[in-house]
Amino acid sequence: MLMKLTKDKKDKLNTGMTILKYVFAFIMILLAFYRVKDAKYLIVSVFELVIIGVLSNIILRKKQFPGYIFNAVLLWLFNLQMSVLYYGNSYISYLMVSNLDSWEALSGKAAEYVTRVILISIFSFLPAVVLKINKKIEWSLLSAGIAVELAVYLLINSTYSPLFGYCSLAIDKLNIIKQERDIERYIKKGTIIAEEMRKDEITDYYVKDEQLPENPNIILIFAEGISQNIIDDERKIMPNMAKYQKKSISFSNYYNHTFATFRGLIGQLYSGFQLEDYDSNPLISIQSILSDKGYETTFINAEPMHPEFTDYVNNLGFDRVLGTKDDPLRGSADSISDKDLYEMLFETAQTEAETENPFFISMYTFGTHASLDSTDEKFEDGSNPDLNKYYDMDYQFGEFMKKYEESDFAKNTIIVVTTDHATYEDDSFDETFPDYERLVITLDEIPLFIYYPGIYAKDIDTKGRNSLCLAPTVLDYLDISASNYFMGTSLFSGKVGNMCEKFHSYPTECFMIENDCIGFPDEKSYEEYQNTVQNYHITKEIIARNDTNIQAE
Repeated sequence: MLMKLTKDKKDKLNTGMTILKYVFAFIMILLAFYRVKDAKYLIVSVFELVIIGVLSNIILRKKQFPGYIFNAVLLWLFNLQMSVLYYGNSYISYLMVSNLDSWEALSGKAAEYVTRVILISIFSFLPAVVLKINKKIEWSLLSAGIAVELAVYLLINSTYSPLFGYCSLAIDKLNIIKQERDIERYIKKGTIIAEEMRKDEITDYYVKDEQLPENPNIILIFAEGISQNIIDDERKIMPNMAKYQKKSISFSNYYNHTFATFRGLIGQLYSGFQLEDYDSNPLISIQSILSDKGYETTFINAEPMHPEFTDYVNNLGFDRVLGTKDDPLRGSADSISDKDLYEMLFETAQTEAETENPFFISMYTFGTHASLDSTDEKFEDGSNPDLNKYYDMDYQFGEFMKKYEESDFAKNTIIVVTTDHATYEDDSFDETFPDYERLVITLDEIPLFIYYPGIYAKDIDTKGRNSLCLAPTVLDYLDISASNYFMGTSLFSGKVGNMCEKFHSYPTECFMIENDCIGFPDEKSYEEYQNTVQNYHITKEIIARNDTNIQAE
């Protein structure tokens, strides 16, 4: 009698833990729905959880151990997707996976993320036993779940399915492989695509300001992940950026062409799309053109402790790269803080200004990365890490601009300010800017402005063009022309140079911007975009292999 009682208790305990697994998964669904507020995610996720439960029950009834493994693994994958949806407003994407080696950048929420994964693992791998459900009801639930899945897939798309999201990862990788094979096939055919992609000049649309010298110095600042709404916010989070933007030639309705940093920086400097994050680019860039014109080119690296990023920066083609492991690393994730970076920028510009040649200095600041808090200045009471980091970056920018305005080199130096990409719309962004609506979590209007003392300020509406246009715009402003492979054209032209200027891609997602409207491209526009991008990648490979052959000889 005692043994039977013990067994009954064990069975009840296992049944309770099995139910607890599903309750935990349902709570994860509700948390994710609370964040994204899209009923389609809620409906599909609930029915997908029902499918997992019913299939687990069927398998457990026949084989206990295989049924447990099936149940535990699927629930772990399911719960992980719900957690990512909660924090990142999307399921796990190819973009996220390809940036896993930059996980240190998310250190601001590392404890929270690790705790969530531990909880997911504990609840997902609790014991699982057969739940006593009428078989007719069981099969009815399974049929209903599958019917809902198919209906959503056929009538809408697979975006809302957490488990199909893993299939999408594989499909995205296969698409990348297919693109690489297509490129290889064209290369072997010995096409003349590279010659067709090469442009003889940068068309001149802007009359150079008379106050500027023949070859002015250039400082190009890429602030990490800044959307225009942050500068415009009524709380005056970034008052210095707002002030100088109004005193500059500023470009409105201007969007990021890609995401994230590895694609955004090189894409703007070379005016081209990337196929993979770490791909180098052998084509012509703004820094190579300026170097040919006698400029000394420098890039300031904010992440010297990040080996992949440092290798990436070293391959951008600048004469020298500053920012090493020996510099003060007071910033988050062992980076150089924005305060120290702006001090380094001023000192470098001051030193370069004393030489005979003009200089081009580009700098990427890291302090406003997702999940981080400020290491220096705080916004008001300092309770909001997002507001702190934007305010700090702006404060350091303002301090730099004060010294710049008082310097001897200001009259010979233009300042160009932009970002590597739009701010990522994660849970912190939504909490900090609850009234700001976005359609795409990686795409948004971003700042771009050109300043020097005495400039005639004006705003130019780009009507939805993107950051592929940065390099040709800056060179057009300086009246510098050279042969190039730029995919973008000068924003001073007032008209779209090609379809790529209106696309946002990275590379498995694709959106089109028309004025200030964001949506999916029509078939004709997408085909034009796709052909141009493929030809650009083919050209990169052809030039890279030719350069390799020349070096070998």
